[in-house]
Amino acid sequence: MTNKILNRILIVGDSCRGKSTLASKISAKLGIPHHSTDDFYYEVKFSKVRDRKESIENIKKIFQNEKWIIEGTTKHLIEHGLHSADKIIHLKYKNIPTQWAVLFKRYLKKDGETIGGLYKLMRHVLYKKYHLGYRKRKPTPTEIIDLHKHKVITLSSFKEIDEFIDSL
Repeated sequence: MTNKILNRILIVGDSCRGKSTLASKISAKLGIPHHSTDDFYYEVKFSKVRDRKESIENIKKIFQNEKWIIEGTTKHLIEHGLHSADKIIHLKYKNIPTQWAVLFKRYLKKDGETIGGLYKLMRHVLYKKYHLGYRKRKPTPTEIIDLHKHKVITLSSFKEIDEFIDSL
């Protein structure tokens, strides 16, 4: 699957698809440090949002490095790495019921999750995927990376993800 050395990898995709897990596996295999956009977006994980300009400036420093793996879907944070990435990996569910099933399984396993939080997340991924409600005029991850499709690989199954990792 890969035909050149990958030093700068951007991993984007659907919620709960395995972006962090894939970043960790590639990082271990290639010896490249990995970061989550969440670490730049939040001052306190999932509760206190960092200043937008500060988070953009901080992640731009990583994008200037010779080697990096960044995973996440926060548009204003990934857009600065799209041009410099050697490969953009797009992790995508084939359909929304499959994604919802994974979100529900995660809800059952995670302490501190609420049914209200699960509902909001399930609604968010539906809106994001199909341009509904408050997401109506916002681009999907596919649209954001479309200008760079020559270096995008879309993976939609665990088998495809495993084959990609094995090809490195």
